[in-house]
Amino acid sequence: MPQYSYSAVNAAGVLVKGRADADNPTALNVALKAKGLYITKAQEFVINDETTRTSIKRIKTKPLSVFVRQFATLIQSGVTVIKGLDVLYQQADDKNLKTIIGRIYEGVQKGELLSEAFRKQKLAFPELLINMIEAGEASGTLDTVLNRMAGHFEKEAKLQNKIKSAMMYPIILSVVMILVVIILLTFVLPTFMGMLSSAGAELPITTKILMGASQLVVDYWYAIIGLIALAIFGWRAFLRSEKGRLWFDSLKFKIPVVKKSLTMIYCARFARTFSTLLLSGIQMLNALEISSRIVGNALLAQNLMTAREDIRKGISLSASFRKIVLLPPMVHSMISIGEESGMLDSVLDKTAAFYDEESDAAIQRMVGMLEPVMIVVMAVVIGFVVISIAQPMFGMYGAIGG
Repeated sequence: MPQYSYSAVNAAGVLVKGRADADNPTALNVALKAKGLYITKAQEFVINDETTRTSIKRIKTKPLSVFVRQFATLIQSGVTVIKGLDVLYQQADDKNLKTIIGRIYEGVQKGELLSEAFRKQKLAFPELLINMIEAGEASGTLDTVLNRMAGHFEKEAKLQNKIKSAMMYPIILSVVMILVVIILLTFVLPTFMGMLSSAGAELPITTKILMGASQLVVDYWYAIIGLIALAIFGWRAFLRSEKGRLWFDSLKFKIPVVKKSLTMIYCARFARTFSTLLLSGIQMLNALEISSRIVGNALLAQNLMTAREDIRKGISLSASFRKIVLLPPMVHSMISIGEESGMLDSVLDKTAAFYDEESDAAIQRMVGMLEPVMIVVMAVVIGFVVISIAQPMFGMYGAIGG
């Protein structure tokens, strides 16, 4: 059935915009009149994959956590799903989120299940949320599931904020260093070199290297910018490929400074996601598959899927996880305890809480190590530039004094 986007006015003269399914424009007109709406403009809206890709944007973790928390509160308060979506649509400030809530509202109003309406907007939402809503609908515990998901996304947003805050100083320091070097090479060095060349001073090798770099930047700055842009584009394309992503994610486990911090983050994310899924009644194999896609590392995801296949063959969860050397021994032990006690979901929830705290401390340690390294690099680079400029000047003064 074709879908039409329309503009209409209600009995109060207020302009209303939306979409509706109808066999033809006449049927659309009749359907909207029954709702007290009078069409001013209508056109067929063609839905295809390309339209979906360009019209749906991924909702960021912070606004997503707020949306889910508000939705959970409304449902717990006895508000119907339709009414809850309408309230959230009316108060949404984010244009992208507002559009997506509107589409979900339309879908539910047409008789779709909430999970179906969410799945149609799957590019905007994590797969985890869609599966959890489906489980909540099936078990009649939608309010409880939404509360769990709100807590999950709030913790994820908190973790992301910690990482961003921790990396802010090293990034600013790197940008400042690059800008200082560019200014020295582009504006300061050519002036000094002109003076030294006219004086006929003998230039040391470091100064000649610096002069060559300065000349390169001044004469071919556009080519350098083009090469940098090309390198960035190529790197991003490489990371988007399956092999590239796997290689880069494998490398993360080999860098001494980064390895421990990232392991804590991955463990917290996996344990929290896996426990949330199990608590909501998701079958273990499905929970593992979803968790592998949420964890954020291709190599670890590959290992989790291997463990899933082992479980499918009849091997216990704890035995299959002992083969995953990327995870700390504590994870294997806690899974084993959870299996033996029959409280796997609860044990994993406590494990996630532990690793949340550990990841915070690990991030601080990583940044604490990065800061002095960045300062040393900055001192070496700028020191090399200053010494290369000062050396011939001191040599010239020595010749004059002699």
